[in-house]
Parts: sequence; C-alpha cells; structure tokens
Amino acid sequence: MIRALGVPIALWMVAGGSSSLLLATGQPPDSGVSGEPGALIERYCVGCHNDRLTTGGLSLEGVDAGDPSAHAEVWERVVRKLRTGSMPPQPRPRPDRQTYDHLVAYLETALDEAAASAPKPGRTETFRRLNRTEYQNAIRDLLALEIDASALLPRDDAAFGFDNVNTGGLSPTLMERYLAAARTVSELAVGSQAPAVGSRVVILPPDRTQRDHVDGLPFGTRGGTVVNHIFPFDGEYEIQVRLQRNRNENVEGLTEPHDVELSLDGERLQLFTMEPNRGNMVIQANAAYYTDEGIDNHLNVRLGVRAGPHAVGATFIKKNSALLESTRQPYQAQFNNDRHPRQQPAVRSVSIVGPFDPIGIGETPTRERIFSCRPMTGATALAEECATAIIGTLARRAYRRPVTVDDLDQLLSFYREGYVDGGFETGIETALRALLASPEFLFRVERDPDDVSTGTPYRVTDLELATRLSFFLWSSLPDDELLEAASANRLRDPSVLRAQVRRMLADPRAETLTTNFASQWLHLRNLDAVRPDSRLF
Repeated sequence: MIRALGVPIALWMVAGGSSSLLLATGQPPDSGVSGEPGALIERYCVGCHNDRLTTGGLSLEGVDAGDPSAHAEVWERVVRKLRTGSMPPQPRPRPDRQTYDHLVAYLETALDEAAASAPKPGRTETFRRLNRTEYQNAIRDLLALEIDASALLPRDDAAFGFDNVNTGGLSPTLMERYLAAARTVSELAVGSQAPAVGSRVVILPPDRTQRDHVDGLPFGTRGGTVVNHIFPFDGEYEIQVRLQRNRNENVEGLTEPHDVELSLDGERLQLFTMEPNRGNMVIQANAAYYTDEGIDNHLNVRLGVRAGPHAVGATFIKKNSALLESTRQPYQAQFNNDRHPRQQPAVRSVSIVGPFDPIGIGETPTRERIFSCRPMTGATALAEECATAIIGTLARRAYRRPVTVDDLDQLLSFYREGYVDGGFETGIETALRALLASPEFLFRVERDPDDVSTGTPYRVTDLELATRLSFFLWSSLPDDELLEAASANRLRDPSVLRAQVRRMLADPRAETLTTNFASQWLHLRNLDAVRPDSRLF
C-alpha cells in the first residue's frame, strides 16, 4: 500500500501504481462471489486474532470490517499481511484466490479514501540546513561550477542512517566554514583576483588493479585515471604523476618498459617511457637490493592552460594480450605485494600545481552563467542596472522563490561596496559571496500559515513542494521550469506534478536519488570505510 510503504504519492503514480488497486471499486466484494468482508474476517481470522488469544498482538474481535476507517491502524496491519499472502498461515483454511484479492482491494480502497478525506501526513523539520552533498550540488546547478564540498565543509552528523536529519543548527564554527566556503566559491566563480599558487593531489585507491581500460581515457590504454579539475585562471600549470609503490618503495610491476601518457581534454601532452631499474643495487647490512627512488620524478608536464573545467588524464599504453600465464585468470586482483604483486605498473597520484604567472580570467562556463550582461567601463548607472539583473536571477535560483525588493536591496548594498573597491566584477563577486552566506540559501525554511493552529495539517505551498521534490530527487535546487510551475501555483495540479516528476526522473541529476538517498538508506556509503585484510582477501 502507498501509506504502508511510505512512498510519496507522486513517485507511486510515476511507477504506475498497483494492479490490484485498479480492481478496487470501493465497495465490499460481491457477496455472491466472495462473501461479505465481516463474514470472511470472522470465518478465517478471528479464530486466532481474538481477545482471548491475541495472536501476534492483534485482536479483530469487535473491529468492524464494514468501516475500516474507524480502526485504520488495525486494518493497515491486516492488509500488510494479506498483501504478502502470509495470512491465514498454512495449514489453516483460506478463501479462494478471487475472494482473497477482492477482500484486499476492498480494504485498501476504503483505507485510501479515508486517508484522502482526512490526511495525517505528520510533521517534518521546517528549518533545515543544506548538508554537504546538497551544498555541492546547489553550487553546481547555480553557477555551473564543480567543487569538492568535503574540502570546504565539515562532515555532517548522521542520524537514523541519514546525514540530512540533524541539520537544523548552525554553530559559530560551522558558520565560519560556510562563510569561508562562500568566499572561496565566489572568487573561483568570478575570478576577479588572481589566486595564489596552489596544488591539488588526487590519490587513487591502492586496491584498484588498473588492468583494464578506464572510461574517459583513449582507447588502447589501460589503467590510470581522469581528473576533472577547474583551472581558476589562465596561466601555466604543472601536472605531476607518481606510480604505485610496494612496501619496499619500489614501483610495482615494472619488469619491462612501459609507456605513460599524459593528456588534457583527450589530447596527448607527452608520452614517457618507464624503464626497469633493477641494476641500481644498494648494499646494506650484507644485503643487496635495488631501489626505484626518484624513478618517476620525470613524469611532469608544465604547460599553459585556459581557465575553466578541463580533464587531466594519466594512463598507460596497453600492451598486446600475449600475457604471461601468471597474469591471467583466476588471479584477477593482483595488487597485493604480500601474496599477488602487480604484474604491471599503476598510477598512484596525479598532482596539479598552479597557476604560475597568471595571465587573466578566461570565459569559463561559470562566468557565462553569471554575467548575462556586461556594462561599459565607467557607466556606473548602467553597471548597477546590469548588476540588478544578474543578482536578481541568481537570488531567484538560490533562494528557490521569487525575490523581493528587500532581497535585492540587501544584495545590492554588498555590490556597491565591492564596486567602490574594485569595479563591476568585484561588486558582483561581493554580492555573490553575501548570497551564498545568506540563510535564505543555506536553509530550507517552511513557515506555518498564520491562520493554521499548531499541529494542524495544511497543504504546503507550491514553492515549498518544488523545493521538497528537487532536494529529494536531485539533492539540489529546483530548476527554472519547476520554479515557474510552482510560482504559477500549477504544481498542485496532479497532472502537472506527475509530468514534473517524470521529467525530473529522466534528468541525469536524478542519479543522486541512488548515490545519495539510496546509498544512505541501504548503508552502501559505509563500504568505503571497510578495509578488508589484504592477506586474507
């Protein structure tokens, strides 16, 4: 049943509903075919579920099957058992299949009608902060900017398996982190000031075998990785690659020459050849061993890169399939030096350092998203008019509702401060920083209507429904189409709601329904924290 499973009605409608519900008529089963509900319950159920035995903690004695809404909780329990076919238990007698299905359909329909006429949806938190995943996705959809929120914000506390439950409060320390994140994101988005030289290091998990082709890398290669990186400024950057080492700090699997390819956006930057270094022997304590110290220090490329998102690739040219017998099945996971050492080298890390000698900010997708207009230099009045349009568009998307005059006045005051200090773009960056630190962006707030008493159910507004829907399906902000439907109060129309849910589920952003909601619900996120004993597995 819809209520028993706790599935939102919109998603149930998208899924097509239950075929048995389509048979329901809201009337008791035909007594000529299946008997009257009360008689069926009396004959097949009350023998065990009575006041004397109360089998399973349930008594149906004196509970009227003709009016299931009078004891809805009791009949919900009954329907859950009947839907699975577990009652009456074998070898107890039970009605024929047609009678059984008609009884289930009657109870379900009566309970659905009662729930629809007097809904009891319960209450959810009406003041909730965006968690780390939602913040990252919101920045992506608002500014076309990919960030790593785990590097900007602390980990969210989990409760009942979910990290969006205990997100009501905002401690001073956490507020400082959000303010720092707003500064970092706004500077990265607008690029009004050249950043200092920084570095990003991506380390690959040691249990990744890297024996097969990796999606996003050229065909004919194997292993390695693709790093999607936002280059903040036009300038020179250095890309460094280091290889996996064994416990003796030697490169694993380097028994013959291997070619390492570095690429940017699929275009080869340089091809390196790694030669075995078995002749570099060291004698210590009457023991001789070889060392690969510094053998991969030459896997560096320094080049000029335009600002914006780019894909950095590091991989190996794949050799032919004439492998040694020891590299074939059944030992597919050969990565452990203690039992099954790698037969071929693998990438350990990719580092991106820069910018050196920055030239300027290019036209990135983020800047194209932000700057819908550009005033002439020195035209202060035109600049503020353009800034009002830019800030109004960003605020509408970020606040998930139409903006008010007070909203604009507040953000424009920050724009004016920045404009005095550094011009138009600095003003936009300052206003964007204030927007990203605003409670209207960081919190999802639902306000009770003034004419509704405490604890009384009420219909949420279309804008609140749009926010609930987008953060459930996308873990992110509503898009323009959903906001327009909600602003026009059309989202309460079941046909419009159904169409929007179908559209949103078909969007690639709906993948987060699996990666965020389902992975927490099924505790799949915990797999990353599990480290099996490599000697045993």
